[in-house]
Amino acid sequence: MRLTIAGWIEALLFAGTVLMFISGDCGWVMVYAVAMALAASIVTCCVSRKHFTVACSGCEGLHQVGDRVTVRLTFTAEGFCVLPFITVNGRFLGQEFTARTSLIGRSGSVEIALRARECCLSRMDIDEIVLRDALGAVYLQSPVRPEAAEVAVLPRVVEYTGPEVPPSLLPSDDDEETAGSVLTGGMPGYEHRGYVPGDPLRRINYKLSAKKGTLLVRKDDNVPAESTDIVISPGSDGSCAEQAFALAGRLTSAGGTARVICGGSSFTAGFSSLPQLREWLAFRDLSASGEISGSRSAAVARTVVTIAPGTVTVS
Repeated sequence: MRLTIAGWIEALLFAGTVLMFISGDCGWVMVYAVAMALAASIVTCCVSRKHFTVACSGCEGLHQVGDRVTVRLTFTAEGFCVLPFITVNGRFLGQEFTARTSLIGRSGSVEIALRARECCLSRMDIDEIVLRDALGAVYLQSPVRPEAAEVAVLPRVVEYTGPEVPPSLLPSDDDEETAGSVLTGGMPGYEHRGYVPGDPLRRINYKLSAKKGTLLVRKDDNVPAESTDIVISPGSDGSCAEQAFALAGRLTSAGGTARVICGGSSFTAGFSSLPQLREWLAFRDLSASGEISGSRSAAVARTVVTIAPGTVTVS
């Protein structure tokens, strides 16, 4: 609770002036009236402090960078609740905001409209909800908080500006990469072909190889290509996600496969699944940290590209 001492002093000085220079009876009546009004106003505010709920709505779906995103905060009374002045301070879409409304009847609402400055997932953080009584005598901080509101913003299609990363065209021994591009092997009409460095060992036909005296690999027209890992570092900004998407587009258009890793989850994409990768990135929280899901050994992951604010590292 925070008292507004200036308002109390002004009211008492006014009542004292009437008491001394105009009429004693009227002055005392005014003093009592001011005191009762202040008491009623403070008690009403204190009683109503927890008798309401807050809900967020209006930010569903996917948005583009630069779109105006509108979120509505709806205050609903539960029982006796009279709050003429409500101030909400918080952060949303990387910007601070202050919204004001009132709750006199059963419900009240306020809209918060901000432009999306960067891509990926953004959550609304409410720093404080300040309640003020009708006469401005006290300020109270409410413990009530709304459920977290989230907005997903698609990354822009930009040019990749980092170091050159050649796509990997080696066959993969990882069954999870079937969603990416594929390599074709062998010659039409033959079920086996000669072994070449980089072929998965599980595709070698050891029985036939021993008979022929040379290593032979089973022909498979749908051998998944080994992916290039693109890791978005925790604490990155929207430009990092856009660079990751641009690099994935460059690698897949050249016939490779890209696995984008962000906040403990990953998405393996080929050229045909780039739209799904873009939507997946829109729902990533770039501030989150976590273990790399489905991490592979160094013998499998040939190329790893780490993208952080201002830097791109290839290893």
